[in-house]
Amino acid sequence: MLAHKQFFTLRLSDYLAPETVEVFDSWRFMGREWMGEAFGATEFLRLRSRPEYTLLINLDLQELPALKMKELLQRLELAVSPGMDEREVVAALGVPTKQHDFLPDRQTLDYQLFQPDPYHLSLTLRKQKGLTNLLLLAEDLSKP
Repeated sequence: MLAHKQFFTLRLSDYLAPETVEVFDSWRFMGREWMGEAFGATEFLRLRSRPEYTLLINLDLQELPALKMKELLQRLELAVSPGMDEREVVAALGVPTKQHDFLPDRQTLDYQLFQPDPYHLSLTLRKQKGLTNLLLLAEDLSKP
């Protein structure tokens, strides 16, 4: 997993053509006010109160170009790939700390990662498509 120091500097426009990235400066999510960049449902978010630090990355693994997705996952140092099933995810990351079955066609696996820095990782797997979404939040937001 990528250390916070490097994670904070990530920008979506470094991976996609800048003209394809939507920049926004006010969005309420998870009880906080964010700013950042988006490409469809893929988002790189920074708190409005700390605009220099990317703290949350939400990846739509079906939407991004395959080469860019592979590049991003390698940069994040995450051993997952689009389409993985639950067995493959557990083999790569271990048993999740929580599992949610909100809808009948998908499940979400939550992980707490602590090395080298604390993160919350949430993976959504669809029954027919496998791993389709990834949300990564840098925890301990008081110390960027």
